[in-house]
Amino acid sequence: MKRTFLAFALLLIFTALLQAQSQFTGRFMGYNTAYLLPEKKWESGIRQPLRVGLSQKAEIYSTVLALPLTPNAGIKIAWGELGGFRFATAHSLSVPSPVLNMLSRNGIGGFISPEFTFPFILSINNSVLASRPLCYSALLTIKAEFLFALRGGEIDPQSTIDLPIMYPRMAHYYKGTSVRLAANVRAPICHKAGVEGGVEVFMITRSGNNFFAENTGYVYWKMCN
Repeated sequence: MKRTFLAFALLLIFTALLQAQSQFTGRFMGYNTAYLLPEKKWESGIRQPLRVGLSQKAEIYSTVLALPLTPNAGIKIAWGELGGFRFATAHSLSVPSPVLNMLSRNGIGGFISPEFTFPFILSINNSVLASRPLCYSALLTIKAEFLFALRGGEIDPQSTIDLPIMYPRMAHYYKGTSVRLAANVRAPICHKAGVEGGVEVFMITRSGNNFFAENTGYVYWKMCN
């Protein structure tokens, strides 16, 4: 935990040092920022959903490859600028029940014991994003997410997938509300490539196993103009 907070502090120091008079080019803004795609433009990637710009105020998105097993859709809405930050909110729905029941089996691909079955689960995600340009065309984004679930029945607490990436992201399916706070910096390194680094904490409104943290790093490569 100490290492995570140290990484978070170093990230904030790094972004403060980057503050300078510089023109922001807007490249590699990505779905995980407060910026929207232009109207009638679309974008997709390996680790990001398909995004379609509807107007200057809204875009819709969905992880298309996951639709057969995890129906999902969302919308991001722009709210303007204040104090040098651009603000947006994102709102999405997903139904993870089909994929969880598929993973509840023996053999290859069985991450959950076949003794468990999952009722209908509707996961609801609402988030607030604030993005601010930095020097060298970098972009700082701060995000707060609030997730909860509507369940068609009780879920056995023993049916979790106890993997570091999956467990904190599934916690709100079972009980409580998940609050996620994140900060990341992304920047282009050449015309077609960019990098992103960030930290994120997960807080669950329940009595135990209610705090998680992770740091991430990605390299982006633009396949098309």
